[in-house]
Amino acid sequence: MLNKINTMDPSPTSDDFIRHLGDDWILDCSIEQKPYVGQLFPNVDTSFTFYHRYGSSCGFDSRRSTERKNKLKKTTRKYFLCSRAGSPEDDTSEDLSIKKRKTTSAKCDCPTKLIIAADGNGGFFVKKFIENHNHSFAGKGTMQFLRCSRSLTEFHKRFIIDAARLNIGATRAHAIFKSMIGSYENVGATVVDFKNFSRDIKEYIGKHDADILIQKFKDIQTSSDNNFRFEYKTDANNHLTQLFWADGVGRRNFEVFGDVVSFDATYRTNKYGMVFIPFIGIDNHWKSVTFAAALLEKEDADNYKWACEAFKKIFGSSVKCIVTDQDPVMKIAIEECFPGVKHRLCMWHIMKKFPAKLGTLFCAESPFMDKIKNFVWSDHSSIDEFEDGWNNVISEFELSDNTWLKEMFALRSYWIPAFFNDEPMVGLIRTTSRSESSNFFFNHFVQKGDTLSEFYLCFHSALEKQRNNNGLLNHKDDLMPIPKNKKKIEKDAAELYTKTMFYKIQEEITASCGDMVMEDMFVADEVKSLKLRDPFLKNKTFEVKLNLTTHDIDCSCNLFIL
Repeated sequence: MLNKINTMDPSPTSDDFIRHLGDDWILDCSIEQKPYVGQLFPNVDTSFTFYHRYGSSCGFDSRRSTERKNKLKKTTRKYFLCSRAGSPEDDTSEDLSIKKRKTTSAKCDCPTKLIIAADGNGGFFVKKFIENHNHSFAGKGTMQFLRCSRSLTEFHKRFIIDAARLNIGATRAHAIFKSMIGSYENVGATVVDFKNFSRDIKEYIGKHDADILIQKFKDIQTSSDNNFRFEYKTDANNHLTQLFWADGVGRRNFEVFGDVVSFDATYRTNKYGMVFIPFIGIDNHWKSVTFAAALLEKEDADNYKWACEAFKKIFGSSVKCIVTDQDPVMKIAIEECFPGVKHRLCMWHIMKKFPAKLGTLFCAESPFMDKIKNFVWSDHSSIDEFEDGWNNVISEFELSDNTWLKEMFALRSYWIPAFFNDEPMVGLIRTTSRSESSNFFFNHFVQKGDTLSEFYLCFHSALEKQRNNNGLLNHKDDLMPIPKNKKKIEKDAAELYTKTMFYKIQEEITASCGDMVMEDMFVADEVKSLKLRDPFLKNKTFEVKLNLTTHDIDCSCNLFIL
């Protein structure tokens, strides 16, 4: 066995062991570490712990082996062996058609053993101790891989779980832990240990995954004085099919920002393929804010109806407008559950489909997209202006027979701003897919192999990040932005709005004061009317009305109407 010692990282030097009886190795360690015949121990566990530490300090793993018991089922003798004791399994076969795995065996019939026996007084003594090994020992560079040197502490386990909440797998978690500690030797566990623990968590959750999550929701609801609300449904086999939840913060956010709700389905969330639907709005910083979320068995009208009814049960019916993608079954559910509520389609979803429907090369190289966007994205076009512009562009590029474009034109009242630019708050999401960006955000935290319990932990981590960012923006609002001019209206806006919104309004104030041309002004019935022309919007005219009694102001552009 001497010729098998790794010369790059040798077994302990001559100061650590002595060669004895040919190929046998005997460790030379302190008397306090080494067992001896007659040594007393109070119980089996204590004796194994001592032998285990002895092996750990010297460079070999140990394991428990045979145990003998008397008629009273009490242990009378126990064997502890080197982990390399025993013979490797014979896996030889003449049948070459059998595909075999490439495996190795550490067993080499190592004779080392420690035998303890009952002393008759409830304790144990060392009856026999054979200390010679027939193999080399782990050196400084390989000691970390011995089982006796590896142990997942509570800190390790908590770190793996916390990493999983951030969509960081066991392998990356191990690399990060190593970077924190400084070296692999100091980690105290291998990457396989990390992966095995992550696997064990999933196996532990197993078939009780949904039960664990529902019980967690019940506990949260109780501890939050019912501020946390949830609804769920199971099938005939007691399998979870629908789940909807909203915490107290989400419900309070809805009270303030819930005029418009956007939701969209995403799939890459859990091992069961359940559809994840976040219910999103826009806060006073122009950022996405999450009101609630749902998990559905599949995307169909019944599931969407259930989610909408759960939303109404928890939030009420105060929503004014719902924005979704083009899912037809979602449209059915919304019309049935929210009669009278305006339903709009996300412009971003539709515009994203143009290359797929018309050809990537055509959309990239022709001026078609630039021309059609001038009318689609316009916040100030009238219905007639949009329809004329759309038809002219379609005719110019000979696309009048395109079926998909015909369908989109037929649905124009659901997604073109000209048809709803007089509706308060809807302008906030005319040109941005809030659900799409929200799904992209959540997908950074979850993965399709997650259990439901893991998914919720990841979702909660994403929600914490979103709300922490909101808190940071609130903190920054304590600082007053510097105005571009000395006009009182700009100063008042700086005090009234968040910085994000103020900078948008500041652009409007600057453009109104510097670019707009007044064409007419008159007073009638205590209302002052001004007709303004914007040279940068193709000389489009707007009408501003000031009520001289109430001091209310209204502009035909309908921007920033609350």
